[in-house]
Amino acid sequence: MGLHAWQIMKPIMLAALLAAACCGGAPTYSLAEEAPTVDDFDWGKEKSTGIGIASSLSAPSFNFFDVGDLSYYSLYLVHQVLGSLSNATGVAVDRGLKSSSLSIVHDTKVFDRLRSEKQHFRVLGISDAVIESLAQRASDDTTTCLTMTHSDENGDIKFTIILLSEKFNNCLISGLLGSFGIRGTADVTIRTLTSACVLYEGRRRGLRDRRSLVKETPKLRDVCLAKALEKPSDVNTAK
Repeated sequence: MGLHAWQIMKPIMLAALLAAACCGGAPTYSLAEEAPTVDDFDWGKEKSTGIGIASSLSAPSFNFFDVGDLSYYSLYLVHQVLGSLSNATGVAVDRGLKSSSLSIVHDTKVFDRLRSEKQHFRVLGISDAVIESLAQRASDDTTTCLTMTHSDENGDIKFTIILLSEKFNNCLISGLLGSFGIRGTADVTIRTLTSACVLYEGRRRGLRDRRSLVKETPKLRDVCLAKALEKPSDVNTAK
């Protein structure tokens, strides 16, 4: 179920859940394929132990920016997706933060400038090493979208950069999800939001390895499903 269909279906699904809770009936749709799964997580290895851990944001809040001559086409979608992820994970959007862990440059000339006008990226707070890495990955003239998410040796996501030179590309959504540690999809569904909730609820309980998260997922499913069905937070009025 995609983002737009999901927004339409949310009130219907919530009503079905409430009916089941108060009247003993069963929802008329199946949630089996929407069940959260640890396979949605971005897995890495903790350097000190070598144990596989799920990457996620460590801070309680984050900030972002979306700039460029095409940003008009992505702002609404970015706000909707980040609002939903914020609700699901409990990681607040704080527009007052001086630094941004999510940088979106949505501009028709973003890749031309990446190759020849790197100063445009330095003023956004992107380091030379990261600029060079992005430029190497965008060496093909046909590149229209590129994402990069960097986690440290503890599996803490430090930053995500999304570069986009056309009005829309599915990698924008996959990049937004990746900025929270959700991988392998370019669509916002109840499953991805519920999985995101499990990832962060698990982290708050000190559970980051696969075995622990697999064990905890059934216990968190109901509360996380409720969060996934919530109306997206308004990131414009976030603190």
